[in-house]
Amino acid sequence: MRPLLTIYCLLTCCLLLITHWHCTPPELSQKELQKGAVNIDLRNRSVQQLYNLRDQRKTDSLLIFLKSPEATLRYLAALSFASVRDTNAIVALTPLLRDRVEDVRLATAFALGQIAHPRCEKALVEAFMSGDSTSEHQMFNGLVLEAIGKCGTIGSLRNIASVITYKPTDTLLLLGQCRAVYRFCLRKITDPLGTARMVSVVANERMPIPARLMAANYLAKAKDISIDSSQAVQMAAGLVRAAGQPDIRMGITLGLAKSRTGPAFGILSKTIETERDWRVRCNMINALAKFSYDTVRGLVTPLIFNQNPHISRVAAEFFIANGQIRDADYYWRIAKDNPGIPMLAQIALYHASNRLLTTSFKPESKDYVNYRLREIFMQSKNPYERAACLRALAEFGWQYRWIHDHGFTDPSAAVKSAAAESILKILKKPNFYGAFGEGAKGVRRELYHFLREITASGDAGMIAESSDGYRVEALNYKTFRDSLRLENMTAALGKLKMPRDLEAYVELDSAIAYFEGRPAGQPYHPRWNHPINWERLKVVTQKTEVAIETVKGKVVLELYPQWAPGTVSSFLDLVGSNYYNGKNFHRVVPNFVVQGGCPRGDGYGAEDFTLRSEIGMAWYNAEGYVGMASAGPDTEGVQFFITHSPTPHLDGLYTIFGKVKSGMDVLNQIQPGDVMDKVTVQY
Repeated sequence: MRPLLTIYCLLTCCLLLITHWHCTPPELSQKELQKGAVNIDLRNRSVQQLYNLRDQRKTDSLLIFLKSPEATLRYLAALSFASVRDTNAIVALTPLLRDRVEDVRLATAFALGQIAHPRCEKALVEAFMSGDSTSEHQMFNGLVLEAIGKCGTIGSLRNIASVITYKPTDTLLLLGQCRAVYRFCLRKITDPLGTARMVSVVANERMPIPARLMAANYLAKAKDISIDSSQAVQMAAGLVRAAGQPDIRMGITLGLAKSRTGPAFGILSKTIETERDWRVRCNMINALAKFSYDTVRGLVTPLIFNQNPHISRVAAEFFIANGQIRDADYYWRIAKDNPGIPMLAQIALYHASNRLLTTSFKPESKDYVNYRLREIFMQSKNPYERAACLRALAEFGWQYRWIHDHGFTDPSAAVKSAAAESILKILKKPNFYGAFGEGAKGVRRELYHFLREITASGDAGMIAESSDGYRVEALNYKTFRDSLRLENMTAALGKLKMPRDLEAYVELDSAIAYFEGRPAGQPYHPRWNHPINWERLKVVTQKTEVAIETVKGKVVLELYPQWAPGTVSSFLDLVGSNYYNGKNFHRVVPNFVVQGGCPRGDGYGAEDFTLRSEIGMAWYNAEGYVGMASAGPDTEGVQFFITHSPTPHLDGLYTIFGKVKSGMDVLNQIQPGDVMDKVTVQY
């Protein structure tokens, strides 16, 4: 066995030998899979058997198929461990890194990266094809680099980042290098070498777009990295050179914020007024938060009046997070004097004021803000606006009774859950006793009884949102005489239905454990309970589409049954039964995701089944990918999301089962509460 240092040196030398290659990123299309020895025919019984074994997490059987004489079965068995992530498979997978079939090697490298155990690093480093003089295996080598980024040490990061000999035509190697450095940063492993390399890639317009995109996302996502003024100048140049690439500009924008230098602020302040892509503008608003408030206030405030509701909302929410006491009286006046501003942005402005105003500082303003929030709540027919009002009211703790009286009895589950969330926020106030003064003792007890009321209600969303309130150390609810009477809490726990109420169950069990003085329970892993509907998939072709009709227009999705047959078949079953008709989009995070399908409408709804996480060689590297929402591995069900932009931090964690084929402009208009009027499938 060679010393680890020798392996690192070998990797560096190997990388330096690679020459250039004209190709595309390693996203395998169905056609590409069918060209070679691997043929994924979902009507083939053996193929179905492998998917079933993955779905049922039958590791022992999957291990046997790793030695199958059929390349398709070896491929599927290897790729299964990208979802199963069983460390016991590492030894059996390693030989397949040298399989005679390229697709099998690709699946194996990807799976080892997903398993992400330190023991995978050595096998991956040694599998890198240093003798690839004809550049025949750049796809494999690129995947190996990314996989090392998921499991390697900082030594590997430095070796990978130090390679500067790749040419702009080395598309797959550059992409693999950038993905590797990015994966390291998601594990909180960074190094100046990696940052410097990403800056150089993103600033060079000759570099392939996929590599620049990953470099930009690294600069946006990596924590605790240092970007000096010279690097900021390079990034500013990269921002200008990416004029036709908003996905790249989004990442560079957030990366510039980490520099906090003159060049960084200069380019942001100049381009925010001329930027045409709403997503980039949203990121610019968030980036400006890193600079002096006095300098950026004048840049952000005009954007509150932008006609795009996402930009308006993000600009208003900027002041919730970054507002100053001296301007607290100013924020609510903007909303009051401009009733045409989108309502969620108006509520955010009142929220900012309520957070900063005090009863001793312009009490009449404090009173008006809380009055106006209550008035909006009572007048609004949109439950997500009412929910936002409650969150804003929670900034003034004395509103706890009003939140209880109106939020707990609201007909909408989204509002009830927001009320519980607001009560928790009040409970967790760092200055709880100072805020309530002589009344703190009584408020403490009253809020405790609100928690008990929520628990007794059996409402899964409210329980999930508030149960952590029992464990606020500063309030020490263990001292309450009735806190040791756990029969009611235990009974409420028993009434929650699993796996439907998973999040509520976990939170309430943790609260009970706190009172009992025991560790919280182990993570819940749902048992297999929802077989893949192969009959449904028989009629699915590349032409199969799902159309989501809304008042804003139609969004059409294409599906990826080869990556996620269980998810696709379940989704089509639900669509076929009109399940999604009338359900709304309950969560819209500007420049992130639009999420819907929750039967409750608050994000805590599910049905009496769960789906397995299905991780294929697909990446969230563009807008419009359709993924499954989850509360952890193998907890997917009926809720799905669609991305506004590239979200590579979701790669390998959330099932991708489709992509927007048309109607992205419609999706970008969706706001919380918009309804899926009709969802249909065309085979």
